[in-house]
Amino acid sequence: MAKKIDKSRRNFLFGAVRRIKNEKPEGPAASTDEAIDTIKEANALYVDEQWEEARAKYKECIDCDKNDADVRYRCGVCLYKVGKYRQAKLEFERTLRIQREYKDALLYLGLTMVRLEKPEKAVALWKQYFNPQAIGVQRELNLQIGMMEEGMVDSPAEIAEAVETAISEAGDGVA
Repeated sequence: MAKKIDKSRRNFLFGAVRRIKNEKPEGPAASTDEAIDTIKEANALYVDEQWEEARAKYKECIDCDKNDADVRYRCGVCLYKVGKYRQAKLEFERTLRIQREYKDALLYLGLTMVRLEKPEKAVALWKQYFNPQAIGVQRELNLQIGMMEEGMVDSPAEIAEAVETAISEAGDGVA
């Protein structure tokens, strides 16, 4: 297996050489203090459940760095919470493109599919979800998957509400 290169360290080490040669760095520039402050503001709004305000701040962060999986995930959650399910779906899919094993993005992408009245698509996503820190969520997903596979399907709203209740009861187990 090839050894993974830490690009941020590599860029730091070669920064002096680039300055001497008057070359521009490859890729996006590192986050500025302003971006860090924006993330802190967005996170505070997220914790306070001020979803629309947090979404706007996360969007500013995404404009600076399109490949931050955590920011994209949290932006997706904000969109989900305000009922913008199609936009939330895109953010969760982008999160998973950046970081395929992002378990909470799988969870919320499945929830989003249920809210978009495509619960059958949630099954495959939820089967990939595994979080031993959130046993109640895991139990509820297994129940919903089993019911869907047996054809005993509740309405999409009832499925989503049951999973959302399990998430809220899990607390810190789900980001």
